Amino acid sequence: MSSCKFFPDSLLGWLHLLILTYAIIIILSHWRQRNSPDSHRPAPLPNPPDPTPPKQDEATPTKDLPIPRLSYNENTIVTLITEIYRTYQKLNYIAVDELIWPPAETGHAINERLGAALHLDPAVISLMKRLPYPRTSRLAETVPITPLSHALVYLEDAEIRGGRDPERYGHFDDLRADVLRPWEIALSGFADEGECLVLDVGENTIRVWEWDGLPPGDDENNFRAYHAHHAPTFLSNHLEKLRALEMIPCGHSGARGYWVLDSAEVASTHGSRERCRSSTAGLGWNAYWPDV
Repeated sequence: MSSCKFFPDSLLGWLHLLILTYAIIIILSHWRQRNSPDSHRPAPLPNPPDPTPPKQDEATPTKDLPIPRLSYNENTIVTLITEIYRTYQKLNYIAVDELIWPPAETGHAINERLGAALHLDPAVISLMKRLPYPRTSRLAETVPITPLSHALVYLEDAEIRGGRDPERYGHFDDLRADVLRPWEIALSGFADEGECLVLDVGENTIRVWEWDGLPPGDDENNFRAYHAHHAPTFLSNHLEKLRALEMIPCGHSGARGYWVLDSAEVASTHGSRERCRSSTAGLGWNAYWPDV
């Protein structure tokens, strides 16, 4: 009796059997997926975005972003102050022979030993040596370099001492040595109880110290409560006002002072310029107004 063959007796037969088995498995798998009850359910909708994003994803308002400011650079301060003085000369407000310019290589020969005794920061002493000055402090008192302040001439020992206590300097003999910190320097002194510009070389800021002003806060004698202006920006704004003739330095009633074009005292730009022409001519200067 012959036996039935359930298995192929050759390699090719085995290969055909494997292919047939694999095809049957694939067909059965597809059939089960199509007839599954879950296959007729609609696909779920994606979750809608949350209308209120978490706080960490919210954009930071622009006003809260810190404004980058340049750190103190002596060359920048010297350049701006030098340009301000050159503009005064172009406007015939200060004569050529009324200024002393620092030697390019060494700077002014100021009393550095006195500066060290007053505990001045080396950066302050270095700046003193590189600034232009009116020839004498007496001349400086008659030539305001801002509407309400005059230059301090650090070529003179008395000015170095007085610059440490600009509020009392010129009014009292007993000056305080610790009003300004070692890294602060008065760029100008009070003119007729006006204002004083104090530069902080550490912060690179300028504060406008008002003689009769009241700074915010509890201590009315603390001038550091006044707003700290970015020093290069403050000086640049002053320079641009001069160049645009928004602020014209000139003489009045026999003395040098300022006409501010938007002041109520001035009826028009033309009137202001004509008054400055006549006042500078009365002081013996060549009163013309070139482009600056």
